[in-house]
Amino acid sequence: MTRRVDAPDTDADRALRAILDRRGKSGFIVNAGAGSGKTTSLVKALAYVAGERRKQLRARTQQVACITYTEVAAAEIHDDVHDDPLVYVSTIHGFLWNLVAPFQSDIGRWIEGQLAAKLAETDEKIDKARTPAKRESAEQDRDRYQRQRDGLRSVRRFTYGVGPDYGKGQIGHADILKMVPHMLMNQPLLAKVVAARFPIIFVDESQDTETEVVRSLIHLYRTVSGDFLLGLFGDTMQQIYAAGIGPIPAEPDWTLINKPENFRSSRQVLEVINRVRAAGDGDQQVPGRPGELTPEGHAYFFVLPTNADRAASMDSVRRWLAHRTSNDAWTSDAPGGAKILVAMHKLAARRLGFAGLHAAFHPPKAPAALSAGFDEGTAWPIAPFVNVILPLCEATNPAIAPRILRRHSTTLRDGIAEPGIARQRLTMARDAVQELRTLVAEAGAGSVGKALRYAYQKGLIEAVPLLARYLHPDGAHSDQVLGEKTREVLDAFMACDIRELDGYLRYVRRESPYSTQHATKGTEFPNVIVLLDDSEGTLPAHSYDKLLGLAALSDTDRRNKASGKDTTVDRSRRLLYVCVSRARDELAVVLYATDVDAAILSLKVAGLADQPLTTDALSAT
Repeated sequence: MTRRVDAPDTDADRALRAILDRRGKSGFIVNAGAGSGKTTSLVKALAYVAGERRKQLRARTQQVACITYTEVAAAEIHDDVHDDPLVYVSTIHGFLWNLVAPFQSDIGRWIEGQLAAKLAETDEKIDKARTPAKRESAEQDRDRYQRQRDGLRSVRRFTYGVGPDYGKGQIGHADILKMVPHMLMNQPLLAKVVAARFPIIFVDESQDTETEVVRSLIHLYRTVSGDFLLGLFGDTMQQIYAAGIGPIPAEPDWTLINKPENFRSSRQVLEVINRVRAAGDGDQQVPGRPGELTPEGHAYFFVLPTNADRAASMDSVRRWLAHRTSNDAWTSDAPGGAKILVAMHKLAARRLGFAGLHAAFHPPKAPAALSAGFDEGTAWPIAPFVNVILPLCEATNPAIAPRILRRHSTTLRDGIAEPGIARQRLTMARDAVQELRTLVAEAGAGSVGKALRYAYQKGLIEAVPLLARYLHPDGAHSDQVLGEKTREVLDAFMACDIRELDGYLRYVRRESPYSTQHATKGTEFPNVIVLLDDSEGTLPAHSYDKLLGLAALSDTDRRNKASGKDTTVDRSRRLLYVCVSRARDELAVVLYATDVDAAILSLKVAGLADQPLTTDALSAT
């Protein structure tokens, strides 16, 4: 048995079992604050229902579904339930595709509708074009969409990949989130099939699950009859994605379960967590461990002037913390050392040397999927470097390069069995890899583009359709429509220095001390520094200065507040809550402020800190 399944029951666990013992239709929402053991309750519920209903589920060839946010979380839950075949654990995208993959004709009709809408949109652009160039561009896009539509006639089976290629039967990540909820809410037969296959569905991190996905599952609950259970596990104070639904509109017959314990943090850290949350939804957490097992810990607030040297002042803070707490982990950048959490990836990019890459993927009005993919380490333009180019250049064992190429390119895969081809291809690949290593070693501005173009030209990489269209406009993927903003991102990316990828990859792989609340949600660290610094450029929708009353609310903020909508202050409080609640033993919050005295007063008035520390304290160390 796993540690989670063996964990002592909480009131929430007992309430969950009572619901799982019912028959008929039921639903519940678990509101579980940071460190409350939400995943433990989820795993225990999965194990319990699989054990109690195993015979029934097997007889009907049914499964219990658990939808979670990341592949890492899915793998963790899989391990906790010992890969029980009765429990289907998947990411949101994987689960949705699994539901509709058998319904090929329905997928085809949806894609046909998407292309029809795109054609109508380009027709409107053609009619409204004010210059010959804009008209020609719109006409070319229309021609490409029409070619994709024509290509649908020969598609025998639709597949799911990183990006769409409709004419060749491939749909992408963004399509899944639009297509499947639409089908569930508009095709009663599909809803019945899904409910019959998965009579129990749990959703992890429900507050950050896309709005239409949650609405479609609630619609499923409303419309199906017979045994069906929908359970949502989350915490509205931990919503950090704009596309997430946030508070779930509960059905009248659902059970609401609160999980107020915190099993993670020391007393001092939990006190800060509760102070941050107090002005939000007002919920307060209590220590989940017996008094003697809950450490006292440390928590400090620092207010430093914005004109301070960032690197030097942060080093001073870390040295002060190490001296004050007798804990050298504060000054260590190695695993197990202090984790420095920043509000935005831009701040980490500046400190880790990949500011150019970050800027390339975050121009004004950048495609959301590209920017988010970059932040999460999954952007398709970078994948060739991660999977092929950099590993080829770093490989010291001659046997590694052929292994990489067989997996990620057609050079040593397609047609390799023909007489004489294998040796010829190996020789060509060896020479190409050597030249690629030279290009990468030279580095400098534009080296990303040089390496990527060369690798594609020599067949060392396979590119997703949009990247292939960019690198070879007249090639096999010439019918792909490359948006102006996507092209802008790719142009800027190609102009970057390949050396920036080192700092970027250390960051997204969590090998550096820096991270954001997005990358660390659901995790914990012994020592955490939360860096609040609006002066380095804020996220448009967030501002710690507004949260603390150091900057005035905008007209939009005031209108949203008056109408009960999400405001900059609300979003910023949630980010701060997620950040401070990552700390297990010791916490430090560092605020850079234009007016230090005003910031100290604001922290006191907000109830966040009684005695914030300043540069005077650091100087005295």
